[in-house]
Amino acid sequence: MKTFNIRFRSDEKLRDFIYEKEITDSSDILIQVFSHQKDPKEIQKIITILDELLPNSTITGTTTDGEIIDGRILTKNIVISITVFEYSYLKSTILKFKEDSFQSGVLIAKKIVTKETKAVILFVSAESVLADEILQGIKSINSDVVVSGGLCGDGGSFDGGLVFSGKKIYENGIVAVSLNGDKLSATNRYTSQWEPIGREFKITKSKNNRVYTIDKMSVYKLYEKYLGEKVAKKLPLSGLQFPFAIKDRENGSYIARSVRLSLGDGSMVFATKMQKDQVVQIAFGDAEKMLENTQNLIEDVALNVPTQSVFIYASGGRRRFLQNIAYAEIEPFKMLGDSVGYFGYGEFFQNSKESLFLNQSMSFLVLSESTKLNKIEVDFKSHYKNLDQNLELTKALSNIAKVSSSELQELNQKLEMRVKEEVQKNRDKDSILIHNSKLAQMGEMMSMIAHQWRQPLSAISATSTGLQIKIELGKYDEEFFLKSLGKVEDYVNHLSDTIDDFTNFFKPSKKKENVSTKYLVDKAIFILSPSFSLNSILVTTEFNENVEFATYSNEVVQVLINLLKNAENILLKREILEPKIHINTFLKNSKIYIEIMDNAKGVDDEIIGEIFESYFTTKDAENSTGLGLYMSKFIIENSCGGSLGVENIKDGAKFTIILQS
Repeated sequence: MKTFNIRFRSDEKLRDFIYEKEITDSSDILIQVFSHQKDPKEIQKIITILDELLPNSTITGTTTDGEIIDGRILTKNIVISITVFEYSYLKSTILKFKEDSFQSGVLIAKKIVTKETKAVILFVSAESVLADEILQGIKSINSDVVVSGGLCGDGGSFDGGLVFSGKKIYENGIVAVSLNGDKLSATNRYTSQWEPIGREFKITKSKNNRVYTIDKMSVYKLYEKYLGEKVAKKLPLSGLQFPFAIKDRENGSYIARSVRLSLGDGSMVFATKMQKDQVVQIAFGDAEKMLENTQNLIEDVALNVPTQSVFIYASGGRRRFLQNIAYAEIEPFKMLGDSVGYFGYGEFFQNSKESLFLNQSMSFLVLSESTKLNKIEVDFKSHYKNLDQNLELTKALSNIAKVSSSELQELNQKLEMRVKEEVQKNRDKDSILIHNSKLAQMGEMMSMIAHQWRQPLSAISATSTGLQIKIELGKYDEEFFLKSLGKVEDYVNHLSDTIDDFTNFFKPSKKKENVSTKYLVDKAIFILSPSFSLNSILVTTEFNENVEFATYSNEVVQVLINLLKNAENILLKREILEPKIHINTFLKNSKIYIEIMDNAKGVDDEIIGEIFESYFTTKDAENSTGLGLYMSKFIIENSCGGSLGVENIKDGAKFTIILQS
């Protein structure tokens, strides 16, 4: 096989080139056209000439963001590559992309991939394509085939490029050519070296390859915040030099992902799926490693891989980032043999070991119909001799970015540790506050226990006195004695149950338990009932749906007691003539609602927004800690996963607890 490359200048010079190189028409000729020109009419003229000169050849091509020919980088040119195979045959297809990327890959493979297929060259111009899924579709039919190629370029305008095959030219299409034959060998390689800088972000809203928000801000706003307004305004072009880095789970390296289309609402389109919750970082290239890895790959191929032709499919973003250094990266390829290619907006890379869609990389396909190794000793020094100044500057910028990023990450880690420590301290403080809040209630609880015990103790005393009188009078009535002793036992059990109820209240709930809203409300009312009776407060309940659900019952009861006790205090303070408290429970949208309403004329508008703050109180300092409502809100929201709010109603205030059912 032999590859002939020419920079297209005119029809006449193209004809002369073909005649001079003695290229004769054959069905085993592959013609690749890499064109900066995006006008379909101009591209069609070139295809027409090629079809006239070599009518049986397979013609394929794409628009570009730069062209490569025999170790040189061009821009705003048209490069034509003619590869004449001796023992291999070609199959090609072009299709308009619809919606299913995976099925498009399957269809391509079924049309052109055979048992003898060694490689597939793939060019894509569809903006909505999911590039990695096309690869998976091809792989599902043939897992060993080598796939190379890339997305089209458009000179950095991002207004759409073209792909073409034969006489068909599509702006929303996929072109594929399979290279087939027993004597053909195909090997592909790639190199990237984009490393994350700065903090990690998380994708918070996305759909397929469109990302709406990252860390709850639009992608545009994120670029604007961290890289400046000028960079953001130049998206997606500026995104080629500042892609996102995503960590590869399999090998721990980073894959770059660059913006392909910027939409008016701040969202951005990429060439592959960007999953919600995916962690991303802004990336910066390591120029020195880029050159070093390319050098290693070229040396490996020169010594170990049969090479007759090299097709290079690289990223326009990489070229723009490296600038003059990019020429030094591409130039050594001419020592391997005939080399040609283009710069686009993404690279396909697949073989039996890997299946990757790449951004900002440099990939290449090595072909040979011979098993002979070239065993070339590649001299890089001569290619890099004029590079020192540019390389040192880029290395310095890369090093600044890397060191700054490392320092920021170290600072972030320290800050995260500090935040965790402070959060733990606050949690410990809140636990103490909860405990203190319960202790503050203990005095009131003891008086309530006294109220609860007073009646049964009086009854026990009266019963024992009656029995003593009977004994003194000598009137022993067995039935009377047994009945009286039974009453005493009931009174004692009541005393014991009361102790249990109050004791359990002061124990923190260790685990959730299934309880009903009625149980929770009745328990809180029972504990406070002596005080309500003493102060003539009417308490009514309305259980619209008595739903059972799992929660920390003692904590919820404590909150109910806090809210009921606050309602009682304000009713007494304002000397309401007919004090009332009404409790209403219901189920709405799979959530439990518990409403506590009073007729104490409501909360003053000036303070209603402050009543849940710690240490806020309207009572005398000696009579209140100012923690009751603060701790109530903390318990419901942080412990029970619900919410607690307040609003004024017609005659008073309404506190609403909302819990998950």
